[in-house]
Amino acid sequence: MQHGHVGRKRGGYLMHRARLIFQDGAELSVPVEAGQTVLEGALAVDAPLRYDCCTGSCGSCVVQCVDGTTVVDSTGKVPVNADELAEGLRPACLTRLSSDATFEMPYPLNAAPSLPAKHSGVIFNLRLAAPSVALLTLKLDRAEGLTFQSGQYVRLAAPGVGEARAYSIASTAAELPLIELMIRLVPDGKMSRWVQDTAKVGDRVRLQAPLGSFGLDDRAHRHVFVAGGTGLAPVLSMIRSLRGRGASALLCFGCTRRQDLFYVEELAALAASMPELEVRIAVMEGAEGALRSGTAVSLLDPTDFESDTVCYLCGPPPMVDAARKTLSAHGVPAGAIRAERFQPGG
Repeated sequence: MQHGHVGRKRGGYLMHRARLIFQDGAELSVPVEAGQTVLEGALAVDAPLRYDCCTGSCGSCVVQCVDGTTVVDSTGKVPVNADELAEGLRPACLTRLSSDATFEMPYPLNAAPSLPAKHSGVIFNLRLAAPSVALLTLKLDRAEGLTFQSGQYVRLAAPGVGEARAYSIASTAAELPLIELMIRLVPDGKMSRWVQDTAKVGDRVRLQAPLGSFGLDDRAHRHVFVAGGTGLAPVLSMIRSLRGRGASALLCFGCTRRQDLFYVEELAALAASMPELEVRIAVMEGAEGALRSGTAVSLLDPTDFESDTVCYLCGPPPMVDAARKTLSAHGVPAGAIRAERFQPGG
């Protein structure tokens, strides 16, 4: 196990220290001054916490507090709910220390992804997968220096759209310079209109990558994924990266209506090529044939979980909340559940 102390007192009164335990067992001790958040303290000494918005909107900096007393700024948007706060989940950008505290990070310290940077590229492929979902494949001009962890996302800036939008990566790092994205088409959304009406193969785009802390726990021997809609993207990247590792995996995927369902043939082909993967698919309306009626959460069964199972949730906040409650009822501990919420960005 690696240990280290990061930084020294830099003026002001040093109140407490945050002990950061990473997924690979490495540890860092970070000084957090009075008034600083855990993220601010980490950034002051260049500790490698993953983050994005710094305002509590994105959830990229959420960590697990396992010891110590903290105060979470709840005056604005908090990316975890009351139950998750009670279980120790803390957004580092909104968390201040009232004592020394210990946090478990949902990613390793070593073999880290590259730092977020600006990239450019062109549209390599674009197709409508369902009336409400487009599959967009980008080809970067230069992929050198870009290393991402399956589960991370990019911020995509398209011509004429204005504000960049966040999209999880569905492909793996082995497929670079190609990056596959799944875009939820929102009525009257600027990005949605660009995708549907303007975008074409060869068009140039800009993006920032990689971002986010959602990712695999390499210590687990069984992985259970619950995805709703385009929440399939990051878990698909994680599942693809599991090939040949000797771990078993279950994907429970759901959409609201039969006509919203997408990527069914690709998932069948993936399951056929990965004996260790089981895929279950449900729709709330219009189920037929092999499709089950219900939600992605309803596909879970108490027998799906082993002692070392880690679960990954990605989709609309109500789906993630429902999945957490179901997993808890099935005896899955809070520390074995990882979640990525999303709202359609337009």
